[in-house]
Amino acid sequence: MKKILFLLAFLFVLPLNANAQEKKPAVYFYADWCSHCQKVNAYFEENGIYEKYDIQKLNFDEPENKKILSKIFEDQGMQSSGIPAIIIDEQMLVGDAPIIKQFETTIEKSKGTAPAYVEKFREGGQSASAVPLAALISAALVDAINPCAFAVLILLVATVTNAQGKRRALQSGLMFSLAIFASYFLMGLGLYKAITIFNIPLVISTVVGLLAILLGLANLKDAFWYGKFFIMEVPLSWRPRMQTILKHVTSPFGALSAGLLVSLFLLPCSSGPYVVIVGLLAERVNMASTISQLALYNLIFVTPMVAITLAMYFFDIKGKKLEQLRKDNLKLLHAIGGTIMLIMGIYLLKGWL
Repeated sequence: MKKILFLLAFLFVLPLNANAQEKKPAVYFYADWCSHCQKVNAYFEENGIYEKYDIQKLNFDEPENKKILSKIFEDQGMQSSGIPAIIIDEQMLVGDAPIIKQFETTIEKSKGTAPAYVEKFREGGQSASAVPLAALISAALVDAINPCAFAVLILLVATVTNAQGKRRALQSGLMFSLAIFASYFLMGLGLYKAITIFNIPLVISTVVGLLAILLGLANLKDAFWYGKFFIMEVPLSWRPRMQTILKHVTSPFGALSAGLLVSLFLLPCSSGPYVVIVGLLAERVNMASTISQLALYNLIFVTPMVAITLAMYFFDIKGKKLEQLRKDNLKLLHAIGGTIMLIMGIYLLKGWL
């Protein structure tokens, strides 16, 4: 039991401590239409710059970023406000040739103060390297109260309890939560990397707002017309296979393996809010911030799973009772999740469009 708790704590804390090996940062002002920016981007990709350093990309086409760069030029005593431009500490490199020639030498000598320097010129001081906490927590809560995630965990813990007792059920529930945390965290990092590598955060910034609205409307549909057309849960055709996997769990480490596998079944009903948040993180392109925010998101996501496991162990709450409670509140959970996502989507589109 102690080993399981240690593994659980280790995996939760590890991503939060990832900044101990934080890469040296720089802030890069660019635009997709800029041919000189394209040369810089090609140089960065060919030389592994995005992997080696923490490059925070700010799109010049966004009015706020344009104002920030203008203020930085003024602070530097320069008249123009052109791109590509890179800030390293309080030093500015402008133009593709100077950046390509001097970037690596300059950043290797840097102290890592570029993001803080740039933030001085942002109105209101809101960091571009982090998703607003309210948005992240709201999306994570929508995921956390997802009915299908509850159903999977309840089935697992109830099955193990009946077969091997409460202690094994506690261990299995915790290991299952650990597996879900790990798999979703890694999937989030993979999606983030894909978006940034293909240089599509500008497209994502609008798409995530539309996606949030569609998810909100789909969940509200389930709140009022549950079962019509489709449901925002695990597809019915997948459920027998998933239940077979869970019913064959015989040990805590079996639950860990099952959790990693079952996480794929949960994607259709739980990935929507996650994709929205990862898209927002990709818009900011800051790996250090992404790691800690994905860890926080997934910690919130699995908290109800841990709570249900503990409740079944310490308070002897039966799986059937919890499953009935879940079914009784199914439409309410969809209504809450749908409302939050709809509000978030409208807010995001209003802010970007």
